[in-house]
Amino acid sequence: MKIAIVGIGSIGGLIAGQIANLNKHDLLLCTKNDIQKLELITNGLTIVSPANSNITIDYDIFSVCSGIDDLDDKWINSCDLVLICTKSHSTHEASYFAKKIISKNGYCISIQNGIGNEEVISSVIGFNSVLGGVITHGANKVDSSVINWAGMGEIIIGKMPLTKINLDLIEHFISIFNEANLNASSVHDIRVNLWSKLSINAAINPIAAICGVNNGALIEPYLFECSISAMQEVLQVARAIGVDVPSNHEMINSLTQIIKNTKENRCSMLQDIMNGRRTEIDSICGEVIKNAENLGIQTPVNYTLMSIVKGISSSNFIP
Repeated sequence: MKIAIVGIGSIGGLIAGQIANLNKHDLLLCTKNDIQKLELITNGLTIVSPANSNITIDYDIFSVCSGIDDLDDKWINSCDLVLICTKSHSTHEASYFAKKIISKNGYCISIQNGIGNEEVISSVIGFNSVLGGVITHGANKVDSSVINWAGMGEIIIGKMPLTKINLDLIEHFISIFNEANLNASSVHDIRVNLWSKLSINAAINPIAAICGVNNGALIEPYLFECSISAMQEVLQVARAIGVDVPSNHEMINSLTQIIKNTKENRCSMLQDIMNGRRTEIDSICGEVIKNAENLGIQTPVNYTLMSIVKGISSSNFIP
């Protein structure tokens, strides 16, 4: 199978490394960064696993490009599966890249933070070809060619309402992830999982970013109470728009387990702030607030968290 991964950050790099290590698929790594491309060619891709063991995949196992202009002709309109793992604010650009490389019968899976990414991708490549995905593995990028796998989680893949796909093909994608030890499963309608993951993101990312702490610190009672409040606002909005998310009790249990499983992980929003990069706060808390306003629902915790993160980002203050 020809597989492309667009966005070789923490999550894209983790998935790329695990699939490349199988040495069974034609794999293209797509980055916008010429320096990262050079380092991947020179050093290969290294995954530091939760067991503190390293695997390094040599460059001859995969291909790498730094944009459409750098794309070898053999990849154009030829990929059976394209994974978009970019930041949400890069989804539109990534979608046009995916359109260039996806085959006529290929599929694209969004594995990103926030909600609305699948709709953006669908507007470019067509609703029939887009699947949604969520990931709870903890990972952070040590440098351009080294990914630290900070905590085991799972990948869940599922259809969007208008996606037309043979369910056996979804299971084939799942089998690839599982062979790569990424603990994957499928659901019929991914929207429940997207909103559930959004509630977890809203509960962890902005608070950890504001406080400058690893995920594990959020189990402290005062911080955990704030996390729960942010999460419950998201769940309220999800239910109001007709998404059958799990109960608050179930989601609190999930939040507790994810914090424990990724206790050593430095969340992506904190990494972005520390490195002076744009955060994904608009696609997390911002999307919650936007949907809530349309429904006449108040979300004061998410509004406050978004305001603080934006303030920290604009002031260049590093927690």
